[in-house]
Amino acid sequence: MSFSEKAPVSIQNKLDLFGREPARFAVRAVMAGVFLGIMTAFAAATATLTEAYAPGWGKYPFAVIFAVTLYIIVVLQGELATGDMMFMTYGAIHRLNNVSRGLLLILTVTLFNLVGAVFISWLISMTTTGQAAETSLPFLADLFEAKLAKPSFTLFIEAILANMVVNIGFMLTAQAGKDHAAKIWAVAIVIPAFAAMGYEHSIANFVLTTLAGFMFDPASIDGFTIGNVLRNWTIVWLGNLVGGGLIMGGVYGWLNRTRTNYRD
Repeated sequence: MSFSEKAPVSIQNKLDLFGREPARFAVRAVMAGVFLGIMTAFAAATATLTEAYAPGWGKYPFAVIFAVTLYIIVVLQGELATGDMMFMTYGAIHRLNNVSRGLLLILTVTLFNLVGAVFISWLISMTTTGQAAETSLPFLADLFEAKLAKPSFTLFIEAILANMVVNIGFMLTAQAGKDHAAKIWAVAIVIPAFAAMGYEHSIANFVLTTLAGFMFDPASIDGFTIGNVLRNWTIVWLGNLVGGGLIMGGVYGWLNRTRTNYRD
């Protein structure tokens, strides 16, 4: 199935559930945050162990494990705000929805992704690993500290790139149809690129913030203040909107309005 065939179906499903059964739509967004939290903690634990034997190499297993999250979200049909940025922009160009409704949907998903991130981070903080995070998960604290130290312009550019990569993954999995093996190969090939390069994903940063907040003393992480966290969240979300929405959704929305059969 091509993306031009799959996208309208996905967009209509999202809009129908959002409009007719908002509670179920919200829970799907919560579950995406939960899946992301589970896999981020696992990836950070694996990266920490890798760093002990191969300093500087921890980001690579972190990126590979983190990539599986998108596969889980796609197969279990969670709602991820950064993916919906592309779908809602694509839908607006093809007149399947209007801009205001699309933006409201994205903001709603963002909120409930955060709810899911907070919930799962609190649960993980209650585990044996979570309670010994200073020794079991220092990679996570170091990663989050590095993100908080980035200047705003860098955050914005890296957020654009991150959501371009994420939505390349969404497009590839859409074209894989019901072939789940193809779906996992699609995310395994492209998603590690943004995680290993340290690019910025707003929902992943929700997870990193809440995991760090529950498991570490904020005073031990440089830059961990409410103001700096909100700066990070806001700039990264806007950059993701540009990368996933305006670039991926906008460009491919325009390309697929062709009167020829040359569609993705």
